[in-house]
Amino acid sequence: MDIEKPTFKDLLRKHKIALGAVAAQAGVEISRAYTMQQGGVIYGVYADALLAALSHLTGQNYTRDNVGGIYLHKEYHDGPYPPLDIKMPE
Repeated sequence: MDIEKPTFKDLLRKHKIALGAVAAQAGVEISRAYTMQQGGVIYGVYADALLAALSHLTGQNYTRDNVGGIYLHKEYHDGPYPPLDIKMPE
């Protein structure tokens, strides 16, 4: 039997962590974090940053491999820098 992976939203609820805290730890705009929380399309670089921040705050290891409901942008970008048309907060 295949066990369903928890979503980012499920994990925020489970650990009682505010979305803003994860976004701040990740250095990602809250609007992008909200998009991921709601199951919207997001670039891989932001998804990874948010999951790394959640991992740091909880002491657990969360990645795209063990968290479900992450939908990546069709122009997938997985590098250390955001796509050229995307500005990261300073």
